[in-house]
Amino acid sequence: MHIQSFPGINSKSFGSALIYKGMYIPTKQDTTIDIIRTHLEEQMGPQLFYYDQLIKEKLSVRPTINITQPLQQSGETPRLKTKVNAEIMKGLNLPAYRERRPNELYSGGNLAYQPEKLKALKEAGIKSVLCFVNYPDYKENAEAAGLKYIGLNSIKDAGLNVFDIKGDLIKDLINHPEIYAENSDGGKISALKEYIRILNGESEDLPLPLYFGCQNGTDRTILWYQLYEILKNEPMDKPLSPNVVGQLAEFRNEVEDYFR
Repeated sequence: MHIQSFPGINSKSFGSALIYKGMYIPTKQDTTIDIIRTHLEEQMGPQLFYYDQLIKEKLSVRPTINITQPLQQSGETPRLKTKVNAEIMKGLNLPAYRERRPNELYSGGNLAYQPEKLKALKEAGIKSVLCFVNYPDYKENAEAAGLKYIGLNSIKDAGLNVFDIKGDLIKDLINHPEIYAENSDGGKISALKEYIRILNGESEDLPLPLYFGCQNGTDRTILWYQLYEILKNEPMDKPLSPNVVGQLAEFRNEVEDYFR
C-alpha cells in the first residue's frame, strides 16, 4: 500500500514507524489498518461516523448543561477536575487512542495484559477503566495499578452486551420511549442509564478521568460512544424525546448496515 494513494494525507516515516496526523504508528504492520481507520473516520461523511457531526451540529443550536460540573451552592467548595498529563498519554502509543473530552474521557484498545501501561495511565491522571468486552485479568491488573475498573456486562449485573447496540435494547427504546423513564434497579435499560452516568462523571465508584474501549478501540468503541452522545443529555426520569428517538432510529439503521 502506498500512503500517497490517500489524498490529503501528511505523514512522516521514522524507520519502521510512522507519524500520521499526530498519531504514532509503531510498525509497518500496523500502518495499513490504522491509516485506513483514521482516513475513514475523517472522510466517510454520512456513513458510520455521521453521528458525531450530527450531534455536534444539533447541540450547537441549543443550550447545554455541563452535567459533569454541577452548580455549586453558595459557600460550597467547587469540584475540581483532574488534569491529565497529555504527554504521558501520547507517549504510551495506545491503540486507536482518542481524547474524547479533555481531562475526562479517553478511548482506545484494551490493556488487559499490559500492566505497565495501566500503571502509566494512573500516573497520567486516569482514575477509572471501562471495557466493553470481557478479558481475564483486566480487573485484577487495573486495580493493581490503582485504577477503578468495570466491564460493560458487569454494570448493575444486568449482562449488558457489546452487541446490544444492534439488538432489542435499542429497538425497544425506539418503539417504547416511555420505558427509559422507568426507575428499575435491574435490566439492560437500567444498566444503559448507568453507563451514561459513568461517562457523564456521575458515578462515585468510577470517577473521571476514564479510559474506555473494546478490543481494538475502534468499531464497537465508536458505536457505543455515539450512543452515549445521543443519550447523554436526556433526563432519565422522562420518556425519550421525539428528537432522540429519531436519532436512535437512524443510529440503529446504520448499525444494522454495518454489522450486516
